[in-house]
Order: sequence, then structure tokens, then C-alpha cells
Amino acid sequence: MNTQTQKNPNNIPKSTRPKRRKGNTVRLVIMVLFIILQACFLVFSLFYFNVFALSFYILFQLISAITVIHVISTNQNPSYKIAWISMILAIPILGVVFYNIWGGARNPRRIKRRVPILKKLPIPDHPESQSTFEKLAQEYPFQAQTARFLSNSGFPLYRNTQTEYYDLGDTFFPALLESIKKAEHFIFLEFFIISKGKMWDELYDALCQRAAAGVEVRVLYDDLGSMTTLDKSFPKKHERENLKIAVFNPVKPVLSHFHINYRNHQKICVIDGKVAYTGGVNIADEYINLVDAFGHWKDSGVKLEGPAVQSMTVMFLQMWNYGQYTQKKDQLDKLSPYFPHFEVADTAQTAPGFVQPLCDGPLDPDNRPMEYLYMHMINHARKYIYITTPYLVLDNEMATALCMAAISGVDVRIMTPGIPDKKYVYALTRSYYGRLLQAGVQIFEYTPGFIHAKNVVSDDEAALVGTVNMDFRSFYMHYENAVWTCGTPIIRTLHDDFIQTQSQCREITYETWKNRPVWYKILQGILNIFAPML
Repeated sequence: MNTQTQKNPNNIPKSTRPKRRKGNTVRLVIMVLFIILQACFLVFSLFYFNVFALSFYILFQLISAITVIHVISTNQNPSYKIAWISMILAIPILGVVFYNIWGGARNPRRIKRRVPILKKLPIPDHPESQSTFEKLAQEYPFQAQTARFLSNSGFPLYRNTQTEYYDLGDTFFPALLESIKKAEHFIFLEFFIISKGKMWDELYDALCQRAAAGVEVRVLYDDLGSMTTLDKSFPKKHERENLKIAVFNPVKPVLSHFHINYRNHQKICVIDGKVAYTGGVNIADEYINLVDAFGHWKDSGVKLEGPAVQSMTVMFLQMWNYGQYTQKKDQLDKLSPYFPHFEVADTAQTAPGFVQPLCDGPLDPDNRPMEYLYMHMINHARKYIYITTPYLVLDNEMATALCMAAISGVDVRIMTPGIPDKKYVYALTRSYYGRLLQAGVQIFEYTPGFIHAKNVVSDDEAALVGTVNMDFRSFYMHYENAVWTCGTPIIRTLHDDFIQTQSQCREITYETWKNRPVWYKILQGILNIFAPML
């Protein structure tokens, strides 16, 4: 569907529209103040030892050198290493402390209790797996390796699953709401952000109505993502409506809070195990253009109906367990009520193409399915690859893959926001343009507002829709999910949506990029050093 985007799609007078969602900021302010106080105390203590005890200074310099050697020897991303080495060398004592608190690759036992290391999905037997692969290899031989990679990473390949693409949050949310109102058994909802407003009010009313009818309702949200939009007491307030609400990875105002960076950025909606939704849309009014946050908000989503929903169900339940880590956990191998049996007739035997939902997490450095999938799609593109992303913060390997594809004659296009939500990330995103433009990559900025969609479409054969930003946080620090499809009708829709949206963009040329102000270049250079931490 190619909805024409407008600057003010809801015809709300600009002067009366809220500038930004506003919520409970007290908890965030208190947390930041406590962390600053702890950091100041730490700085003072280290400075005291530095001044009055030369031996302590020498000791800390030695520890800094050992830490740098340790960082170099890890199997972390080279850009991530450079960022931490720069910090350790710039502030030798504090850099070591901060690295050991937030930057190390260790997985302390208390982190494992609170955040999951995602492994193979415990999906019920999938007897058609081999025949599904054989059929895909026959119809789309160039995509078989990508599907096999995802399968070996633990994500089953499905067919007979209907797909529908939504090119705006404005169309995604009504469809989701309609599916929720038809729920008969259970509703699973998972978002990074839930913000009070018209969108939440409509969703909340629908959830309460279904819960009153005996439908099991579970809602999971990320604590940091919703810190300024929801009160800490939000889950308890809704127990009387029979809604089960859980918080993922609660934030504490403690400097040594190792796992504060490990956020749940997934967006998963499952209804009765038969219908599922995912994409970039959170529950906040700007996502459906009821609030003018940063001009027109361009997002996307996808609906699945059929056997592939089983994977989405398990992804939700994995994260739900860790949102409920203080309570009794569900046993993922005893959840057959949440996996309905699908007859071919239920999923439309003629539903074309193949569907492969996947997810990723930060605590398994040897397996990066999201990042590797992006690399697979770029490296295997033969005609074109179009990428839509709100943030473009690339490591050398990803930038090299994009450049090689463009130099090889592949039509590589990237679409980013014209109006940023975070100005420092916007400056960082633009710093990567030069190398890509020189190689022949075309870059477009969406002039009506902010692009929040996370899409990849390639060769009229394969596409990816999900929650993954093209940056370090999504690839290394966040829990993410997406849906890879091959040969489905939405692939052409995604292509057409990109082309239509491109007509509302300004194309960035290398000359324009090169002539940016000197002070901007200096700022971008500094931000580049610490890009993996931002």
C-alpha cells in the first residue's frame, strides 16, 4: 500500500499539537542525579589517591595498560574496541572503571538471571522443514544460503503464511486494534515504549474488553524506553482489569548497574497464536501522527497469519520470562496451548513465498544473526538493495559491504530522516555519507520529517521488516526482532513504498557532503570515536 504522506496528515492545527510526548520524568532525573553523584565520588577518590600516593597512580597506569591489552584480545567489534581504548587512554583511571562497569564482554551471573542469552527457539516439530528448504532453493536459488544461515541460527523457515505490509503507523495500528478485538484465547504485546495518549487509550480499552471476556492478556515493555512516559506503579494499577503487565530489565540508579545497556527493543504482537505483528511502531501518539514530534513520522510494520506466528509466540515468551524474573517462569517446552494446530486450509494453501521470523540479543558475541543477515542481503544482492533506517552508524565491515556492492554495479540506496529525533546521532549518521557516496551509494533524506521504518528490500526476491536500526546499539546491545521474507507479495509493495517515499526526499551528493562547515566536521570526528557507545 502506498499511502501518500503529508506534513500534517490529521489536519490538526500546528500550534495546538503537542511538541513531544511528556511523562513522568522524575524517576529519570533522580536516576541520573544518583549516578552523577556516584561518579563524582569516584572521581574525587581517584584524584585523592593520585595526588597523595604516587604508587597508586603507577598502579592505575599499569592496570590501564593491562586493560587495553585485554580489550585488544577480545572478539568484540574493532570499532567498539577503538572507542573503549580511546576512553581508557584519554582518562586512564576512570576509563578502566567505566569499561569494567559497562564495556566488558563478561556475563556476570546476575545479568544472566535478568536478561536472556537467546539460543535456538524451542519451536514445536516442524515436519515440513526440509521440503520447505528444497522448494525455496528451487524457486529462489540465490536466497537459499540466507535462509539456511537463519535456520542454522535457530529460526525455522515457513511457507503457507500470509503477509501484509503497512507503510505507516497510521495504517498499522488500526489493523492491530481490529485483530485484538477479535481475540478469543490470548493476546501478547511487547513494546520498547508505551506512552499514555489516544493510541494507548484505544488499545487499553480493547485489551480490557477482551480480558473481561476471558482472554489472557500479557503486556511487556522496556523500563528505560518507557521511563519518561509511565509511572513505576503502572503494572500494579492495571491488575484489577486482569491484565498481566511485566517490565523488562528495571533500571536502578546504581553506577555499577552492569546490564543497563541491555534494552528490549522488540515489538511483537501475537493474537491467539494465529496472527502476529511487528515493525518499528511503538505505542505513542507520534507513531501514528497524532503528535507532531519531528514532522511527519514515517514508520512501517508487517502482519503474519499462519504457521510462522509460532516463532513470534516463542520470541515473546522468552522475553516475558525475563520480564518476570522475580516470579515463576513459564516452561517454554510446556506451552502447547499457545501453539495452535494449523491446517493448510487455515493459512490459504495458495499463500506464496517463504517467511522466517528471527530475533537477536547482546550476550552471545559469537552469533549475531541480525548483523550477519544485513551482511548476507548486501553481499547477495545482484540488481538492487534499498535500505530504510532512522540511524546509520556503521562499522568498517558493513560500510565495506555497501561500498563493494555499489562498485560492483548493484543499485544501493539508503534512506534516512530529514528531521532528526536525536541531533547528535543525526550528525553521526551524516558522517558516514562520504565513503558511501564516493563508492556510488545513493543516499536520500526524508524531508517531511522523521523516518523510523527499518526495512531492507532486494532484487524483488527478499525483504526484511522489523525493529533493527542500522547501528551499534541494535546489532550489539539491544534485543531485536524482524521478519525475513522471500517471494511474498509484500516484497513488491516494499519496493514501491521506497520509490514513492524517495520522491519526497532530498538526494545527498558528495559535493554537498564535502562542503559542510568545518565545526560540523570536527564534531562528527569526535562523535565517530565514541560511535559504538552512543
